[in-house]
Amino acid sequence: MGLTEHEKRELDAIEQHLAQGDPAFATKLSKPRWHLRLPGTALFAIGLLTTYVAGLTLLAAGVTASSWPLTALGAAVTAIYPVKVTLHAVRDRHRS
Repeated sequence: MGLTEHEKRELDAIEQHLAQGDPAFATKLSKPRWHLRLPGTALFAIGLLTTYVAGLTLLAAGVTASSWPLTALGAAVTAIYPVKVTLHAVRDRHRS
């Protein structure tokens, strides 16, 4: 549902008032963040790779230090995304 002309004018007035009151803040809000410009698939891939690298690093550190809690933490962090994807797929299958 689109905005009415009156609502659009009100939003423009608010935007102008904000720009006059705090130009630095208005400029900051007008620039899109890098993660908002990326598609969801790219963000998912970045999150997946980051999680795997962190998990495998913890896992290797745990094995090197002979620390079972650190090894378990590394295994858990590495498994977060596959478990999340599996649960999401199972929920979607049950909904349809």
